[in-house]
Amino acid sequence: MTTETAEIKTDCPELEAFWDHLRLERGLSANTCIAYRNDLSKFIVFMRARNAEITGAELADGIQYVAEIKQTGLKDSSIARHISSLRSFYNYLNMSAVIERNPMTLLRTPRKLRPLPHSLSVEEVTRLIEAADVGTPLGVRDRALWETMYGSGLRVSEAIELEFGDLDAENSWLLVRGKGSKERWVPLSQPAQDWTGKYLREVRPLLENNRAKTRKIFLNAKGKPLTRQGVWHLLKQYAARISPPLKISPHGLRHSCATHLLEGGADLRTVQEFLGHADITTTQIYTHVDRNYLKEVHRSFHPRG
Repeated sequence: MTTETAEIKTDCPELEAFWDHLRLERGLSANTCIAYRNDLSKFIVFMRARNAEITGAELADGIQYVAEIKQTGLKDSSIARHISSLRSFYNYLNMSAVIERNPMTLLRTPRKLRPLPHSLSVEEVTRLIEAADVGTPLGVRDRALWETMYGSGLRVSEAIELEFGDLDAENSWLLVRGKGSKERWVPLSQPAQDWTGKYLREVRPLLENNRAKTRKIFLNAKGKPLTRQGVWHLLKQYAARISPPLKISPHGLRHSCATHLLEGGADLRTVQEFLGHADITTTQIYTHVDRNYLKEVHRSFHPRG
């Protein structure tokens, strides 16, 4: 057993009951259960040093505890895990009628600074997409893939899962299956329609492996569905061959799509629906992406810009 998952022993009936709840009722892994137990054992030691009962803890105790573990240099992610353990533990005690309320409900998790997503400029996206050698079958496939991913803001997992029935070319729509099997309809751009149509008519029949029929739209050179890794390596090759080389990932095309929509004047709610974000706070990160664009707009339109 590693140091990280070594179990800390604490004589506490409430913790033992919670431990059984995690293992037997919630079915969590051994390592996860031990992580919960170790976090809570440290809090129990903290409370006993204050001559306080674990069942009598208040929010002030949680705040003081968090302040103390912060001073040890613990990372924000580890502190957040401790807080999550406390909330879960006291929620369990509340649900089990051991205590009347969960005192840790308002215990705040350290705010994590999310890195800004990297996106390309419109000109860089154009160079990337047009780098496909459409004089070759695989070049046509790649052009169709990049146009579809960028034009419809798809995750790489959504692109490789596209099937024939998901494409409504007549009405310019694409049925996308996102996270949690949630479905959404997104517009299919005219370039994506044109190149996907050419790919399906002229190229896919050449790639299709008759011994392993599949309804997936995008295939590799062996006639099998493209994989996440395959798309990642393919895009990396394209980015490297462009001068100067681009720094981009498959998800970067999605970031670029969202950024360009907002820069073009789309409202946040529309972009949220377009990308399939369950929470608008996920979409809001794109409002901070292009600081240079913000400066340009300020300089152009503000009277003191």
